[in-house]
Amino acid sequence: MSLALPPAEESGVPPDLGRNERRTWLAALLVAAASAVQVGAGLAFGSVALVANGAHSGAHVAALAVAGAAYWVARRNAANPRLAHGAGRIGDLAAFANAVLLALAAFGLAAECLSRLVRPEPADYPAALLAAAGGLALNLACMALLRPALADRRDPSGDINLSAAHLHVAADAAVAALTLAGLAAAWRLGWAWADSAAGLVGAALIAHFAGSILRRAGAALLDVRQSPALEAEVRHRLEAAGLVDPEVRAWRTGPGLSAVAIRLAAPSSEAPERVQQALEGLPGVSRISLDLP
Repeated sequence: MSLALPPAEESGVPPDLGRNERRTWLAALLVAAASAVQVGAGLAFGSVALVANGAHSGAHVAALAVAGAAYWVARRNAANPRLAHGAGRIGDLAAFANAVLLALAAFGLAAECLSRLVRPEPADYPAALLAAAGGLALNLACMALLRPALADRRDPSGDINLSAAHLHVAADAAVAALTLAGLAAAWRLGWAWADSAAGLVGAALIAHFAGSILRRAGAALLDVRQSPALEAEVRHRLEAAGLVDPEVRAWRTGPGLSAVAIRLAAPSSEAPERVQQALEGLPGVSRISLDLP
């Protein structure tokens, strides 16, 4: 049989969800403004990298809208009894979708830059440089807005949705910086190919960012065991309570939360009460399941 012990927290939504949601929508507005400026300037001044950067910035606007909508949906469904482990997975699903969008943006940017390497076009470099610098400034502001807490950046239990949104604008800022370098080289050194080459380097960087989020969000959605420290703590507490050789598995259910499943080698009628006492006050756990053969 399986016994579900009372959870510490079941909503699965991060405590700072409201803050993250507001900042994500504000960043979406700023990136939309940067995208419009870059596309318009690129068309007016003949910079392929600037047009491509602005175009994939439009994809980032869509991605930030998906991230913001995920926070809204998670907030609306925080107490939904149909969600077995709460609404935390909604943000993970949005992060995975955004990583796919990011990978597609990298492919589109690379294709456009390759075509322009074959057929370079003249550009108004000074004006294009000014527009690229403005876009970079806006993206840096968005990066500051969406900057995850230090513990979230590589922590599997952190807010992956916010990390994905942050990586979207970070990728945009990196490409804008590379565009500046390419435009400067083309203008000052006469390297007409530098503008498109900068875009290709940016595409490779975007693809790297996309792969990082795909791995994190995919692992969360597939219930990959990512909490060895939590499993070790649970095992230590159970063994200290006299429960011999317990099998412990933990997986992510949302930002900062995990579910724990326990199987005892020699269960007894008192096992549920002893497990509950041993794990009382365990932080970061949304549900504890005890399997009794």
